[in-house]
Amino acid sequence: MTSLDYAWDEPVLPPFIMLTVKGAGSSEIVCSMNDFQDSKQLYYENFIYIAATYTFSGLQEPSVRPVASNKDAAYAELVLDVSPKTQRVVLKKKEPGKRSQLWRMTSTGMLCHEGSSVPHNPQKPSPRSLDSCMILDIAGLAAVTDNRYEPLMLRRP
Repeated sequence: MTSLDYAWDEPVLPPFIMLTVKGAGSSEIVCSMNDFQDSKQLYYENFIYIAATYTFSGLQEPSVRPVASNKDAAYAELVLDVSPKTQRVVLKKKEPGKRSQLWRMTSTGMLCHEGSSVPHNPQKPSPRSLDSCMILDIAGLAAVTDNRYEPLMLRRP
């Protein structure tokens, strides 16, 4: 829980404050400053992009082998995206708010793809079912067994 000292702007007005989370599914509540209730909560989705760090900064860790010598890749801002037709996981240029590029971490540590699940109203606190989402996984076991590369894919948990 976070707390913040606050000096009331207008002491003659009723002691209410409106709290808002801005975003795609913004949420707001009005709280009485005289009677805080635990039942008053703001809900919002905290989506993430899974980014190829080098393509944002051009900086590379000294211990990592370079995968390409192309200078353009250094600032291409590539993130994981899912093709709607093939459901393949690919690297594409970041497009803010594009659902096929948005991911969220589940409470069990899986990366759930937002674009393959039904849009959710963040003002409703109902937890999302793991059965209704697709998670990031590898296509086979070769990456674990014989050091070959395997493509990424979406799978049911």
